Amino acid sequence: MARNPLLKAPNFLYFLGILLVLMGVQVSFMVWIRDFNLTIAFIDAGIHWLLLGIIAFGLINTFSFYHPPNYHFVITLISPLILVGIWEELSLWIFNQLVADSQLAWMQETLPFRLTVGYLLLANAIGFSLLWYRLDERNEQEKRQREVERMSKEAELFKLRQQIQPHFLFNALNSINSLIGSRPKDARQMTHKLSDFLRGTLKRDYNDLLSLEEEITHLNLYLDLEQVRFGHRLKIEREMAEECLEAKIPSLLIQPLIENAIKYGLYGTTENLVISLRCWMSRNNLQIEIRNPYEDESSAIGGTGFGLPSIKRRLYLIYGRTDLLESRQENGTFIAQLSIPQSHVQSTNR
Repeated sequence: MARNPLLKAPNFLYFLGILLVLMGVQVSFMVWIRDFNLTIAFIDAGIHWLLLGIIAFGLINTFSFYHPPNYHFVITLISPLILVGIWEELSLWIFNQLVADSQLAWMQETLPFRLTVGYLLLANAIGFSLLWYRLDERNEQEKRQREVERMSKEAELFKLRQQIQPHFLFNALNSINSLIGSRPKDARQMTHKLSDFLRGTLKRDYNDLLSLEEEITHLNLYLDLEQVRFGHRLKIEREMAEECLEAKIPSLLIQPLIENAIKYGLYGTTENLVISLRCWMSRNNLQIEIRNPYEDESSAIGGTGFGLPSIKRRLYLIYGRTDLLESRQENGTFIAQLSIPQSHVQSTNR
């Protein structure tokens, strides 16, 4: 429900200031131009503008509870006529009760002016109320729409997370299963590392922006898992500028790319695999490049399966851009490059 704008201190003081100015103008006119007694002038002006202020306040407050279905000009035009008549009669009656020597001639002479000014002020109060509450209602609708969009985005991000986690978990469990018979010690070690990895993953919010240093620390747990299985066949070469370590990145963003690089570089072959992970800053963007070899007949040429589409979609939901992940093939090497804006982090913090 919209609140009366005059309940806010700045608006109320502004409203009160207008009434005092109008009261001062009337008192000055009565004393200096028409030679009225100062006391009578204050009583007359005080009664009229105090009552008018109360009526205007009541009108504005009424529209905080009552919202016409459409913008009815009839309300703006007719209601003030009725109210200004009541205001003038009530003011006259109170004035006669307080002042024995009533100045009825003054009242009659200035009646058209009083009614005109009172009508304009009340009509403006109604118009202001209708406009204020329409804008307030629109702002509330926009706020609700943003909340719906935010919840929808979070639901989609959660869905992507639920897809990625089983995808990795199945691979890890298959790897453990393959080691149980021939290398039980490695299987136990891999089970412990998988437990540590999943525990750390569950603590993270998929919407969180973490430092690259934190992300790499978590990535190392995943690489330890794969190292248990593939041993010396898997090698990760890293090149990271120190300034990159504090840069912010969505959590669990690099792992799917490394996972696909391992999948399409080691699975089904007996060759060694060298994956290159390079990070640097460029124009306030964190650049992350992952390179892995591929064979021409490999299914990795057309992309890396589930990983790339899910990462592109996630980046779009967070940053609203579709150009933050690029992939290409060069001379037997598959290259995936992420570009993570850091200006988005600053605006989010503000």
